Amino acid sequence: MRTLQAYFEPLKASKAERLKALAFVHKHPNLHEEFFVLAVHKEAKRPHIYASWVWELFILEDIERLTFYWPRLLSKVKALTNRSMRRVHSKIIWLYLKDKNRYQHLPKQEIKQLTSLFLDWVITEHKTAPLSFSIRVLALFTEAIPGLKTELEELLLHSRRTFPKGVFPVIRTVFKD
Repeated sequence: MRTLQAYFEPLKASKAERLKALAFVHKHPNLHEEFFVLAVHKEAKRPHIYASWVWELFILEDIERLTFYWPRLLSKVKALTNRSMRRVHSKIIWLYLKDKNRYQHLPKQEIKQLTSLFLDWVITEHKTAPLSFSIRVLALFTEAIPGLKTELEELLLHSRRTFPKGVFPVIRTVFKD
């Protein structure tokens, strides 16, 4: 794992650096496994965070790529505590699942796992993006899981918790009826 980790270590946060790193990953497909491991590493050191940012670009180029990593992503994402990494992974999970064919064919166990994860993030997260993507994923499951919409309503509308202003448009989409 040292090869790619060493590559990510000196990177800056700029978009140009991320695109340069993405080009490096494309040139070295033999490093894709190491890339994934870095992007979902729970330690969240600098190379892990940068790898997750580049991972986001890599997956957004072709969301279908996530299918190969899906089971392992689900097993790793729960351990993430870094907000920036949570943003990346909640975003790509949302983009992956917003395709009806994908979320409607998820096994019940994966739905339960994702529901538990994102309810936890709604309770503990304070940044707008991971909160918004978590709420969007949960909204997909409100018909499949009895009582989830009520639980979301309690958490989002009736609790004393203050949410960032950027979350309210997403909350309105969940309770538009």
